[in-house]
Amino acid sequence: MKPSKELYSDQEDVWKKAKFYLSSMLTGLDLVQEAYVWASLAESKFGIYEKPYRDMIGSDIDLVIIVKEPCDLPKEWKFTKVEKSWFDLYHLGYFEYDGNKHQIDGLIVFPSKHDLNKMKKSLEGRSRQIL
Repeated sequence: MKPSKELYSDQEDVWKKAKFYLSSMLTGLDLVQEAYVWASLAESKFGIYEKPYRDMIGSDIDLVIIVKEPCDLPKEWKFTKVEKSWFDLYHLGYFEYDGNKHQIDGLIVFPSKHDLNKMKKSLEGRSRQIL
């Protein structure tokens, strides 16, 4: 069970800075068809846990990236060996806010492999598009 989380007081500032950082990270990558932020950051529920959770101090960023195929993913993106019906999970790096590092989880969607209808249903009402 996740520990309680203290939310950052200015969720709109978090969103603006994270969106700029993530957009900059993806700009220029020809493989990106669409990109969304899903869950806590998109829902203004982003913050710091009262105690570490899965070796993390705070909320992670769930960045959903639908790729154009065929493509080669950047070598810095590390596959976590987690494969789901609508994404493969990669570690993309970290976003820092208010002195705290937040892990960026890349939910990479390959249209030829994944269920796009399931993806759309999961994102519905819980995401914000960035590209």
